[in-house]
Amino acid sequence: MSSGNIIRTILADCTEPQREAITATEGPLLVLAGPGSGKTRVITRRVAYLAATGVPAEKILAITFTNKAAGEMRDRIRALGLAHGAWISTFHSFCARVLRRYAADVGLSPQFTIYDAADSVATVRHAMSSLGVDPSVHRPGQVLRAISTAKNSLEGPDRLVRSGCPDAELVAAVYERYQAALAQSNAVDFDDLLLLVARLLEQGGRPADELRERFHYVLIDEYQDTNRAQYLIARRLVEGRRNICATGDPDQAIYGWRGADLRNILDFERDYPDARVVRLEQNYRSTRHILAAADALISNNRARKPKSLWTQNPQGQPVEIIRAEDESAEARLVAADIARLIRRERRSPRDIAVFYRINAQSRQIEAALRSEGIPYTVVAGTEFYERAEVKHLLAYLRLAVNPDDSVSAERVVNVPPRKFGATSLKRLRQWAQQKGISLFAALRRAGEAGFSGQALAAATSFCEVVTALSSLRDGPAAVALENLIRLTAFEDFLRGLDNADERLANVRELVNAASDYDREEPEGGVAGFLERVALVSDVDRWDPAAGAVALMTLHAAKGLEFPVAYIMGLEEGLLPLRGDEAPHELEEERRLLFVGITRAKERVTLSFAETRLWYGRTVHTQPSRFLEELPPGAATPVPGRAARLRPRAIFNAWRPNARHGPGLRRVRRGESEEIVYDGDRPAEECPFRPGDTVRHETYGRGTVLEVAGYGEQMRAVVRFDGVGVKRLMLAYARLRKL
Repeated sequence: MSSGNIIRTILADCTEPQREAITATEGPLLVLAGPGSGKTRVITRRVAYLAATGVPAEKILAITFTNKAAGEMRDRIRALGLAHGAWISTFHSFCARVLRRYAADVGLSPQFTIYDAADSVATVRHAMSSLGVDPSVHRPGQVLRAISTAKNSLEGPDRLVRSGCPDAELVAAVYERYQAALAQSNAVDFDDLLLLVARLLEQGGRPADELRERFHYVLIDEYQDTNRAQYLIARRLVEGRRNICATGDPDQAIYGWRGADLRNILDFERDYPDARVVRLEQNYRSTRHILAAADALISNNRARKPKSLWTQNPQGQPVEIIRAEDESAEARLVAADIARLIRRERRSPRDIAVFYRINAQSRQIEAALRSEGIPYTVVAGTEFYERAEVKHLLAYLRLAVNPDDSVSAERVVNVPPRKFGATSLKRLRQWAQQKGISLFAALRRAGEAGFSGQALAAATSFCEVVTALSSLRDGPAAVALENLIRLTAFEDFLRGLDNADERLANVRELVNAASDYDREEPEGGVAGFLERVALVSDVDRWDPAAGAVALMTLHAAKGLEFPVAYIMGLEEGLLPLRGDEAPHELEEERRLLFVGITRAKERVTLSFAETRLWYGRTVHTQPSRFLEELPPGAATPVPGRAARLRPRAIFNAWRPNARHGPGLRRVRRGESEEIVYDGDRPAEECPFRPGDTVRHETYGRGTVLEVAGYGEQMRAVVRFDGVGVKRLMLAYARLRKL
């Protein structure tokens, strides 16, 4: 086929705005793509168009945010028969691949390990212990989140000290010790993948020049979700040629809590004054009622680029609203409605999704679906790789690739049991620190370290297994896994544990995952498989063809679509979760609901409960303010379950009087959530309120920032003069109000 015919085929079924986005190849381009507007089609066709017009495929880089999206792009491009050899991956996968090549330039060896969240927390805990920091006062997970925030802003420990934030000196000290531990283990965390590549490009020199020469055209999907490091990587890659195509939608920016900066897309035209802007406003996914509800909702945000969403799809049904007495009744009503769709309307379970704000909400709907006999799957792919038996096997493989990985060595030196217990491990760790060597290197020298008898035999046996695995690391990952299971008698070990059948099934599933990887990437080896596992996201292991209702958080739903969607928990303090914190956080919560609503093609149902059980106490809830923002006619209560009122009337009629509530609100702490007292609670239940001046016997004078929990679990967050912020259990703190 001639190039002209190929190009006509690429553009044949595209709208005029889509054609413009595909063919405007030179210079900066911003594609503002509303939900369901054919964004993936535009990106894949643009890559194919570049190849069809003579651009070598290896000069094209397309980046998106999930492995699933990257895989879909690759499949579509391959189906077009063009651009074989283009780099299509997530940001983290791209950076990992770059660092393997330029490892020496950033102080690593190419066999570096990518630590997951659990590994990073363990390393922070060791760093805190070495500094004498009490983990009950400063939780390792919180310290790690502070370090992660600094890395996403490209800040090192020295800059963190100068920032003046609470506990900055302590966090900076742990940060420095944490990075030293990573370096000694030849390891990086997720944030380092981006940080190190950003620094590599910022410093210039040979690596930066080679990367800019390698990629002449850069396409960044979901640009609204980029953080500072990702922004700089993209900007430095296109210096000179400036052929950057940024695709995204400010109305779907939902990752501010993990460092994404909405300004990157809002200020694109400031960064590139000659940029062309193309708006994709026609929605091909949803009915008019769904789109009208979503559009009215998001129009309440200020931080956005206006666009007019429209569709030629049918009017469809209004968005339905379910009111329930409590969270259990809410789940039963949703499950019953799903059962009706499946049994009476002959819907397939796989056509249906249930979204919620936090993972804890899944328990009730799971129980209700089981009661109805409806198959379901919880979309949380990362959880599989957090299971103990899976992490054990992966730790062995990581050691085979990178023997300096002390976290992995510590995890499995006594798994299965080898008579090398906690006391021996602590002693060996101290010796390794004195010698400045890794834990595995110390195990090789266990005799020199003073070990004998069973402990020495255990260390020798362990090292022999890892050495045997090392000889297999360049071959198929599944073969290495099968040999590992045999060498360690791992299945026999699991048969002696609780839930043995489930654990053995998980091991088989891990081998299957390795086999799948070997088929897709025959040259990847063990290191490639570990890299894929390290960068897995929640949706990566979900099979949309499975005949089951999909349960997932609203964040996991990004990029997916279903004929029918339910969104549960539309209550103040849950959705929005952080509505009382700051305007930009409220806007992100609204965007999250907008994303959820626009996942649906034909039907959307929202639900809320009048009371909810929080920490063993029944709390009267308030309907989400977002219900008030739904337009009349586009949303309606479900008949028989609520009064027939228009949305604004629904909101006002259902909102309880705030003074009858317990004065609690739901807030986010990094990736966790908790109930916080907001000042309306009776004084006799809580002796302190936010703003009170107090004195502590050790920390001195301070100001109460907030109070959480109740009874013996009541705790306060206090900023002490000259000390910083402390979290105190009020039952033991001996705190006195001044």
